[in-house]
Amino acid sequence: MLLPLLCCTLPAAATDAYDPERPENLRANQITGQSAIVIEAETGDAVFEKNADDLRYPASTTKILTVLLGITMGNPDDMVTVSESALNVPEGSSLIGLVAGEQIRMHDLLVATMVFSGNEGANVIAEHISGSQEAFVALMNETAQRMGATQTRFANAHGYHDDNHYTTARDMALITQVAMQNQTFREIAATTSYTLERNDWRGALRGTADSAFLLTSTTREQDKYYYPPATGVKTGYTDPAGYCFVGSAEKEGVQLISVMLKGSAIGRWTDTKRLMEYGFKQYVTTSIEEIFRNNPKVIEISSYAVDDADMGRLQLALRKVEPQADDRLIGFAGQTDEWMRVYNSRTSVAFDRTLEAPVEAGEVMGTMTYTPEGGDRQPVEYQLIASRSIVRRPSIAPTLDEIRIYTENDPNPFPRFSLEFLGLILLPVAAVIGLSQLFYKLFTRKKKPKIKRRTSYKTRYYR
Repeated sequence: MLLPLLCCTLPAAATDAYDPERPENLRANQITGQSAIVIEAETGDAVFEKNADDLRYPASTTKILTVLLGITMGNPDDMVTVSESALNVPEGSSLIGLVAGEQIRMHDLLVATMVFSGNEGANVIAEHISGSQEAFVALMNETAQRMGATQTRFANAHGYHDDNHYTTARDMALITQVAMQNQTFREIAATTSYTLERNDWRGALRGTADSAFLLTSTTREQDKYYYPPATGVKTGYTDPAGYCFVGSAEKEGVQLISVMLKGSAIGRWTDTKRLMEYGFKQYVTTSIEEIFRNNPKVIEISSYAVDDADMGRLQLALRKVEPQADDRLIGFAGQTDEWMRVYNSRTSVAFDRTLEAPVEAGEVMGTMTYTPEGGDRQPVEYQLIASRSIVRRPSIAPTLDEIRIYTENDPNPFPRFSLEFLGLILLPVAAVIGLSQLFYKLFTRKKKPKIKRRTSYKTRYYR
């Protein structure tokens, strides 16, 4: 009886295995962490989630907010003094190796706190920014609430376990989304190793970030943990929290943020890669420039030569004025109609010349402007380029615009003498003379006498 049962269950177990060739088929039971989420970094939209709103302990991923506040509220060139109270951390804490009384530049302190995951470094940041660790924790909670992380409560600046120190995968994703909008934080989050030079208080200190498993590899593609699109961010671990990782990655213009809480040492890397690959399969990117190339604008040119094969139809090419200008459109796969809506509603065209032959290939015909939605990004301008030459039809009557341009550019203030010009001058004179003759005849002709008609007759009788 046991053998048939195993035969029946084996196919189901096999189909439940994760298929790296089909990452879009990811299911919650294929993520080892107890809570997980991946969001699109620009919009914050959740792409995949597993128990994303369950309360979990964040461990050292707490330092994401600590370092962000140190960046935004501190001066990177400040010299910060390490206090005795800052070194008072729980036993078993991860440390940078700072000593009481030493002075360290604020920027070095921020980087070292992230890379070394030093708990005393987080305390030093807290005291420097807010004056005390307690005041800084209050600032962290207030900031988290403003970010929308309403299920989060911090009890310290470093993340060492405290029953009243908790968050959710969704909240940590929101906090990291804000942090990754800061250029300095992005640079620190991508740092895999760092050295603090020796000073009068201690020797040199060197550290390597745990996130280096994803960010770098000595064997590159052969390393099963290396993930080229990865750009950060922070690991965390305590016994109650388990292994945690908040990650970020970018591919083809799509930026994702993932969170995995209460997982395993290896699972935090495999989970992150699976979450990211799933997210990248859901999102695709295009650009206004690419949409134009697939749907080029065609205009009608007048006055073209009769032997023009396309009868004056001219296809325009597009050239971005600022090559680095951002005109990306990011969205879910298959939303072509939405992209065309944005393209049609957010672009405008202005021509710099009349649409008449002759036209030279490569000539700038006008400009197109794309105005992104939201107002956060600057408008992007493009030149509309003629893709071919169009010859003008010979002996064609000049257009009104051509006459106007010719007249405006004529240096002679008076028209040139010609038979046509003489005719234009004499025509009004002849008209006046003709009208005068007509009126003269009308008013001087003789009037015929009127004949009286007898309307009745009288008969006289004489006797």
